[in-house]
Amino acid sequence: PKFETIKPEHLTPAVEGLLENLEHGFNKLETKLSTSGNSPVYDDLLPQVERLQFGLSYTWGVAGHLNGVKNGDELREAFQINQPKVVQAMTRFSQSKPLYDALSTVDGGMKGSSDDNFLTKQKRRAVENSLRGMRLGGVGLEGAEKKRFNEIKMRLADLATTFSNNVLDETKLFSLTVDDPDKMEGV
Repeated sequence: PKFETIKPEHLTPAVEGLLENLEHGFNKLETKLSTSGNSPVYDDLLPQVERLQFGLSYTWGVAGHLNGVKNGDELREAFQINQPKVVQAMTRFSQSKPLYDALSTVDGGMKGSSDDNFLTKQKRRAVENSLRGMRLGGVGLEGAEKKRFNEIKMRLADLATTFSNNVLDETKLFSLTVDDPDKMEGV
């Protein structure tokens, strides 16, 4: 991306637009998975999930990079305003029971296959990693446990951002003045 053209005020509209598209697309996918009588197949499922997530993941990655290297009050504020929305959206993916069930069906079909070529192995690995990520993301939790898990996840994201901001602040404050050029010999 052209980092020099990206301004802090661009972040919120970009994230909100991507979240709206993501929600619309994911609602359609979950409805399709919940109502379809057909067994899902890899090519109709995981690539679609990745396409849905790509825009937000990419944009948030750029925002995170800029927050680390071009940190300022406006960008920091925009980042902190949007972080909970992004965490919630990605949590929804990891806790989607229809998606988990569909991926489990695909996984079962792949394990029963005798096809052992390189591409099939890569697809199988992608499905297994997605299922593991969903289990670790709380797909199996319900009620109070799920609520508490999501609170912890949100708090962890907030703490990580606060820690990063503190490190950046301290790095900006540090300086070292060397008056004796001999001390720089070999550097």
